[in-house]
Amino acid sequence: MVEQVFAPKSQYRQIADLLRERIETGFYLPDDPLPSEPELASELGVSRVTVNKAISLLRTAGLVRVRRGSGTYVRSTPRITRDARYRYANPRAAELEGRALGLSPRAECTEVSKVEASTEVAVALGIDAGDPVVVRHRRLFADDEPTRLADAYLPWDIAEDSGLLEPDGAELLESDVGSGAVYAYLAERGHGPARFDEDVTVRVASDAEARALDLEDGQPVIHITHVARDADDRPVEVALHVMPAHLWRLHYDWSALRDDEYGAENDD
Repeated sequence: MVEQVFAPKSQYRQIADLLRERIETGFYLPDDPLPSEPELASELGVSRVTVNKAISLLRTAGLVRVRRGSGTYVRSTPRITRDARYRYANPRAAELEGRALGLSPRAECTEVSKVEASTEVAVALGIDAGDPVVVRHRRLFADDEPTRLADAYLPWDIAEDSGLLEPDGAELLESDVGSGAVYAYLAERGHGPARFDEDVTVRVASDAEARALDLEDGQPVIHITHVARDADDRPVEVALHVMPAHLWRLHYDWSALRDDEYGAENDD
């Protein structure tokens, strides 16, 4: 029998766990300042370097944030639940998710333009890389804290055929409304989504994403590739969402499949 030997947890990780517990139990409340590093070092009998490394872990986990010239504070924005069942049924779903937590959500549309489809977007839309698409970039906030980046891409011919390039459609795209309002507009013109599929991954934020979302270096984000398909199963939009992992909870539910509903590729 082989004896498994585990290295003891490093001191700074133990301190990070202690501070995390204090935050989670309400010893430090949302928006409270943490004691200074010298104060914590004195209280816990460790070096200031050890405290600094512990707080860095909390910053990467999204539990605290540094305000320059002021100190380190407990983050105040609660975790938001994104419920896939209702997310696109209501044009105001994103707003309602935030308001249910007492937050004041808002969105800004930073760009609407014609671009060439990247490989990722082209694969999702079933077109060739380099084909023209309309892209709509948005950044969303809760109580002025950035909570999500959303880039929506529509095939050029669908945008043109549905009137999204005309004044009324362009005004809609340039507004701060969510995808639900765009889907309703498309549905009135024969391109309404009939089903959706999503791929979800977790990765480290890029430098540009970290700046836009006010994240620390190395903080993880949730990346969702959301594809809307019409009744003929043609993709009419792909939306790429980048969301700070510490701010979001994703909820999905589905019915159990019978054995005969599984594809042949899943057979043993």
